Amino acid sequence: MPQTTIYSSPRSVGAPEQLPPAVATHELARLFGGHPALAGVSLTVTAGHCVLLVGPNGAGKTTLLRILATAIRPSFGTAAVDGLDVAAHPDLVRSRVAYLSHATGLYDDLTARENLVFAATMLGLEPASSGGRVGEVLDEVGLAEDDVLRVRGFSAGMRRRLALGRVLLARPSLVLLDEPFAALDPAGIQLMEGLLDRWRRSGVTALVAAHVTEHIAAHADATVQLQGGAVVRVTGDGVVAWPPAREPAAPRAVEVAP
Repeated sequence: MPQTTIYSSPRSVGAPEQLPPAVATHELARLFGGHPALAGVSLTVTAGHCVLLVGPNGAGKTTLLRILATAIRPSFGTAAVDGLDVAAHPDLVRSRVAYLSHATGLYDDLTARENLVFAATMLGLEPASSGGRVGEVLDEVGLAEDDVLRVRGFSAGMRRRLALGRVLLARPSLVLLDEPFAALDPAGIQLMEGLLDRWRRSGVTALVAAHVTEHIAAHADATVQLQGGAVVRVTGDGVVAWPPAREPAAPRAVEVAP
């Protein structure tokens, strides 16, 4: 069984100087119907860094995030968050991770406030404090005036804001964001950019999968490019891949006899 080392956060008072990586994977693979969505990814991410994941559809970005969020299990290899193996200690990992996926996972028949109160309950927040915290989050994501409206009538952007509110409730050490700027208006984009900066300043690690990178590139410490389920390029600080990532070779021209 993997050794378990637990820290309250990457910057917790009294924690040793040499913390485990925020994320560490070794030969991580995931098969779907025999097809490898991830094909042996080995990398580490230093705590407190913001990492941009890029690549075409089917490159493995979402699969990597879902494994780290314990939404799915690896087929082969290992993955760890703060030194905790995601397969061996899923509950502990989930207590440290907040995941914003494509699907918001909101309850249409509940109001915005009720959705966050339910999320706070599932996170184990004290009832006495959860109400005030929910109000703070609703105000932060710009939904304080819509808190009694049922989510069924929300626009895509409002749903995205409310799902982001659940991330803020969690106060995680690792944030996993899948296309976080999708459906957001300019104010929502500014909110998201501000959160990325805040997480970096407070030592929270963020992995962000995105096709359109114009809003996040300035906030990322490193970029990891995936293709065909493998890491093909790493730039920036805070990420190490094995073997050293490299871009796929360009196809050679083939001479055809006349």
